[in-house]
Amino acid sequence: MKYLVTGAAGFIGSNLSAKLADAKNSVLGLDNFSSYYSPQLKRMRCIELLQPRNIEVVEIDLANLDKVQGIVLDFQPDVIIHLAAQPGVRTPLSNSFQYIENNLSAFGNILQSAVQNKVPGFLYASSSSVYGNSTEAPFKESNTSIRPISIYGATKLANEILVPPFVSRSATRARGMRFFTVYGPWGRPDMAYFRIINSLLDGSRFNKFGDGNVRRDFTYIDDITSGIEKLSLELASHAEGYSDVVNIGGGNPHSLNDLIEVISSKLGKNLKTSVINSHPNDTSLTCADVSTLVNLIGISPKVTLEEGINKTIEWAQKVEIQSRLKDWISSTN
Repeated sequence: MKYLVTGAAGFIGSNLSAKLADAKNSVLGLDNFSSYYSPQLKRMRCIELLQPRNIEVVEIDLANLDKVQGIVLDFQPDVIIHLAAQPGVRTPLSNSFQYIENNLSAFGNILQSAVQNKVPGFLYASSSSVYGNSTEAPFKESNTSIRPISIYGATKLANEILVPPFVSRSATRARGMRFFTVYGPWGRPDMAYFRIINSLLDGSRFNKFGDGNVRRDFTYIDDITSGIEKLSLELASHAEGYSDVVNIGGGNPHSLNDLIEVISSKLGKNLKTSVINSHPNDTSLTCADVSTLVNLIGISPKVTLEEGINKTIEWAQKVEIQSRLKDWISSTN
């Protein structure tokens, strides 16, 4: 199989590309090495995860339709997995154009290229952020009353709305994947677990939003990449023009306070915190209903928070990683 992976230098993209290559697939990566967080971290992922597997990553701005079309035409992938996006819910309004350019314009370009070039499979990253503060937990894909509370979540929902009319009556099958708080080694430095680990390792203060009772459905990176790979294979069993949306989450939410306790216990240290007001774009709960995922591929995420955090801490404590954690975190401020 030939896979084209966008956002290949990102957290999920780099891990997924490595997994696909290990399964003897041909993988081509695309990334613009955005400065939203440290490009150095992204290039280190390429060095550690992709180069040993001979995975090429082409540096490209997906907002350039002609270049996107050219790459898709030249590579002729069996599957495009579109993970590139402007992430996070806290980007200030003054920079909200980044959501529009990267999550709408770029998304439209890669989707159009997939359909026009008759790529059989198109999978794309959506997010639990589309649910907003849904009162129905666990969150079901069939819920039609969802209301995002962030611009990021709104752009992800817009992606889901765009896809069916694009692929209908085409040769392409499409699947949106709603990810729930992905974490693990080589993760994003704007995430709470990343910052908590660093604060405990170097003794710095952790900025804790609110009382710590917000709950997230933490999903370990290996569960995410395994789910994506299996969902890409299952998608091929459907008729041309098919599209759907699938949750990938653990179905077992933990609070920020739980997360702090797990990491502190593992490292045997107490976390110094500075409590600040909750951010208005943060949802109070995410919780995935994974029955659709199980029906499609027969499995759901299994790695517990304790197991996943242990693996992440082991990675963070490596000399070449720990020495860079602070700079990577600072790059997101």
